Amino acid sequence: MSDLATKDALTSVRNKGGFDLYMRELQDKLDRGEVKDLAIGVFDCDDLKGINDRNGHDKGDEYLKAASGLICRVFKRSSVFRIGGDEFAVLLVHEDYTKQAELLDLFSQECRNICACAENEWNQVRVSVGIAIYDAKIDATEYETARRADKLMYENKRSRKRGRQREI
Repeated sequence: MSDLATKDALTSVRNKGGFDLYMRELQDKLDRGEVKDLAIGVFDCDDLKGINDRNGHDKGDEYLKAASGLICRVFKRSSVFRIGGDEFAVLLVHEDYTKQAELLDLFSQECRNICACAENEWNQVRVSVGIAIYDAKIDATEYETARRADKLMYENKRSRKRGRQREI
């Protein structure tokens, strides 16, 4: 039953409830010094509403599953969560923490590859990303790190949107 309560039915990653539970456990580990290196990534699927409006919610669901699948493949050693309708969080520890720049580059490249080959907009993966590193000097909790990652994601989204507008 616990898995059903914390698993997202559409994408099969953990849901917001699972994220909150994991974050509480993680905070305990941070407080005890069991976890020292942590980064949190926030991923937002661009234009989900437009895809839903133009093509139907079933195509929007395909888009979310494609994005979730890519996030899970690239950040395979990290915990992935669907924390909102079109938003995912990734908790990078251990090897994924030390390789976060490489993984982010790989994710960006894979998004470009998928978009170049996709026949339909719902098969593309267009995702804005923000990653913040936990810093005990400025973050009282890991939720503050998540808020910083969310802010960085929105900065990335605005920057990407400006870039697309210039391309048109």
